[in-house]
This record gives sequence, structure tokens and C-alpha cells, in this order.
Amino acid sequence: MEENFVPSYKNDEERQKERKIKNRKYKIKMIIIIITSILAILGIVYLSYTLISSKYSKYEHFEEKMDIYGFSQVYDNGSAKTSEKVTKSEAIKMILSCLYNVPKIEGIALPTEETYSNAIWVEYAKKQGIILEGEITPSNADDKVKYQEVLVWLYNVKAKILNIEPDTSANFEVKDINAYNTDQKLAIYDLLNSSIIVTNTSKIDGNKTLYKGKLNELIINFAEEYNTITVGDARININEEKIPSNSNMYPYTLASVEKSIYEIGFEGSTNDGFILPVDYYKDNKQYYGQIKSYVENYYNYILSVDYNNISIEQMKRKLKKYAFEEFDEKILQKYVEYVKTNHIKLKGKATAQLPCIYFDGNDYRVRLKLELVIESSDTNKNILFYDLEGEEITYDGDEITLYIDSKLNKNGVSETLFVKEASIYSLLIKSTSSISSGVK
Repeated sequence: MEENFVPSYKNDEERQKERKIKNRKYKIKMIIIIITSILAILGIVYLSYTLISSKYSKYEHFEEKMDIYGFSQVYDNGSAKTSEKVTKSEAIKMILSCLYNVPKIEGIALPTEETYSNAIWVEYAKKQGIILEGEITPSNADDKVKYQEVLVWLYNVKAKILNIEPDTSANFEVKDINAYNTDQKLAIYDLLNSSIIVTNTSKIDGNKTLYKGKLNELIINFAEEYNTITVGDARININEEKIPSNSNMYPYTLASVEKSIYEIGFEGSTNDGFILPVDYYKDNKQYYGQIKSYVENYYNYILSVDYNNISIEQMKRKLKKYAFEEFDEKILQKYVEYVKTNHIKLKGKATAQLPCIYFDGNDYRVRLKLELVIESSDTNKNILFYDLEGEEITYDGDEITLYIDSKLNKNGVSETLFVKEASIYSLLIKSTSSISSGVK
């Protein structure tokens, strides 16, 4: 029987074929391994991103308010980004900026020869007893701050500067409370009880390095709870029913101002360069006290003239500090004589409706409530200063409430805003039957 003979080239073909099959299987296996590895890496990256996003996302809504209130620019890099870390000196600067609502403290603190980061803020905090000697030094000013340090500093501001009685009752269950010393425990409970800490209340993790998200939370809640961003003793409106429909146009609204007054439109809102109150506030908030003082003092005098003692010299003395331009002697004389002739005696009050300050494209505007009582007058025409310079103004009633957007402007020398002369009738923003105009 004859054996089957297999040529050598046939064996080579089989070997090549088997090799190709093995190579193909190897390539497929490697592709699967690579794809699996990529998917695993993507999964890890996605999971890490999700965990990080979850960690920071709960604080992100505070960023917007930091921008609106003008606090973001106080950070060393001008950013309130939630995930960024905070240094010791930067943290005390942010706390004091929140306390006094200022971007710089030179007008409050004495100069210092120290040159380390934020030295003037730190040295002031030491003098006020907010931080202890040695807590922040030239050598550690740029070290990252811990959460528990900031909590104590805020607690000290409340107790020593604002003189508010702390509430240190253990009303919250804090799982890691035994990890803190006495001062830290008091600060934690007080800030929880006053709703300054509202996120992650079950475990503080105070020994961890602080990031801006947590500090933003503390700054915003502290500012709103203790009204540090308002002028004087004005309180922020927290009543949902009193929030105006256009509240997004304001940095905040006040409990003392009717929401309908905030909802009145703005003069020149279609003009080039128009600036809403919410946008004007963050860069100019340090001037609001001065603005309120100037407009209220100016109009308080306008609403309180007395024929028994009025004079040109008195008007100039009372109004000169607040007026944008020099007074026209003829206009003053005409009004003084008119007041005396008609036995006009007025009593009134002007109240700035903060934070309604905006720029109409030409002038700055401040919204005011004017309450006028006409105690005596032989006429109901042209009662107020500057009425005589335009159409005849008629006043109906002895007690009248008016709302105006007063004009102000800068004199080119400073950032101070001065009142521009105009008749109150020309500045009215809310119609009323108590005051009307007609041809003389």
C-alpha cells in the first residue's frame, strides 16, 4: 500500500495559516484587553469626577452670591471657585471683608510695616482679639488654613466685634465633636445653631484643609444672618411673600421696603452704559453709607424748610456739602422770598430705598421715599425748592408720600456721589394724585 506523500510547501502553508489564526486571536485578545482597560480607566475617572463633583457641587450656589456681594474679588486670585484652597492670611481677610463689607481695610485698620501676605488684615485681627498672637505669622501666612481655625475666628468676630450673645447649646448631633478643644466645640455649636453652617452638619471634619466652597458658605450665611452687607441696621428681606418679581436685578432687598417699590422700572434702562443695581453694588458697596447719608440729608432739608428762619446763607450751609454744583444765588433768593411771603413751613423725612442705586447712562440714581407734611402755607403751589424753575406744581393734601429716583454724579475729584439739583416733581417714579403740574 502506497503512503500519502505531503509536500514540504504544504506543511509551510499550514503553519502559516495556523500562525495567522493565532496572530488574529492574539490581536483580538489584546484589543479586548485594551478596550477593557480604557473602559476601566474611564470608569475610574468618571467615578472620581462624580465623587469630586458631589463633594463640591453642594457649595457651588454660594459662588454666585460671592460674585454679587463683591466678595469674590477679595480672594488673593480674585476667584471664589469652590474647589480652590485657602491660606491662613487669606481666610482672615475674607472674614474681615465680610464683617465690614469692604474690599480693602486701609480705611479701618492702621498701617503696618509688616510685608507678608495680607499683613494689614492679619495685624488688625490680632489687635481686635479675633486671632491670637502666633496663629498667623510671616512664616505661616501662606500655609493652607484648616476648617476648625476659621470656625473659631468667625465665632470670635460674632462675640467680640458684633457683641452678639453666642448660642452654644448642643442642639445638633456632631459625630466627631470629641475631636475638638473647648473653643472649637463652642464655635461649632454656635455656628450650627445660627445657621452659618448648613452643609455637612453631622460631621465637621474640622482638621481638614479648607477649600473655598466651605468658606463661601460661611461668608454668605454670616453676611445674610447678621446683615453685614446692608447699611446701618437695615435687615435683609427673608420673607418669600415680600420678595419682588425682579429680585434678580438687586444684590438683595430689604424687609423695610415694599416690594412694589423695587418693582418700579428704572430710568434710562435702554440707554447705552446702563447699569443695574445688582451690577453696581459689587464694585461700589463701600460707598453706600456715604450715598445714603448725602441723599437723605439733602432731601431732609428740602422737606423741612421754615419761613421763620430760612435764608440764602442757611440753604447754602445746609446743602453745600451734598450738592453737585454751586447754587445759583438768584434761584435761592427767589425761593427764600417765596417761602417767607407764603408762610411755608414743612416737616419731612427722606429714606433711601437701598440697594436701589443704578446708572441711567448719564447720571447715577438713588431711589428715595419722601414723606412731606405741610404744617403751614398760604398756597398749595410750588411748595418745594426748585418748583419755581419749571411748570407750576400743585400739592393736594397736607401729608404726602412721594417716590423719586434722585440724580447724582461725581465731581471728577473723588468717587463721592453728589446730588444734582432738580425739582422733585421731575424725579417722580410713582404716580400720585397728591402732586400735579400745569402751565404757569
